[in-house]
Amino acid sequence: MELSETQANILGVLQEDARVSMRTLANKVDVSTPTASSTVKDLEDMGVIRGYLTLLDTRKLGIHTFYLRIEADLDISDSVVESMIAINEVHKLGELEGGALFAVVKVPSLDVLDDVMKCLKKTEGVEKLKVSRVTKEFKSSGTITPDALTDLSIDCFYCKKKIAGSPVKLELDHRKHYLCCGVCASEYEAKYNRLKEKAGAPD
Repeated sequence: MELSETQANILGVLQEDARVSMRTLANKVDVSTPTASSTVKDLEDMGVIRGYLTLLDTRKLGIHTFYLRIEADLDISDSVVESMIAINEVHKLGELEGGALFAVVKVPSLDVLDDVMKCLKKTEGVEKLKVSRVTKEFKSSGTITPDALTDLSIDCFYCKKKIAGSPVKLELDHRKHYLCCGVCASEYEAKYNRLKEKAGAPD
């Protein structure tokens, strides 16, 4: 399932200004306001839009940025990730090819960085840390062009494989869910209902 031109154009506008009104958004991509609104809702349901953020110029706030490479015990790397997610100063966290982790850390002072490093060194599973200060940011925008977006495809909500062609759409609790085939749709709905039933069950 590839994104349509309208979906890609809407994402392009929202990346520049997430606070744009639906009427203005519709005018910019040349669709009706209801179409713009329903398309944004669909993109949210797909998980393409995960949220709306306010971007800060951290340099003007006196915030220092550091890049960390963390080598961890692969057997307990999940617990390392959970520990790092809990650290407020960690603003971006990912896994590199080969299993090492990387993190972007933003701190108001070197003392705070020292505290973060001490916390990480005490974290079970962390084997090696390398820290580098970011002295210049030449480009920090995460914007993706509409042309690039139209070449992207959506993952099946159940098997996580790329959806080829038209997806199977399930509407559960007023939200659309996208699956690659009838089998995944059936399994996904069953799992969804089990989890919902479990969540509503008394202790």
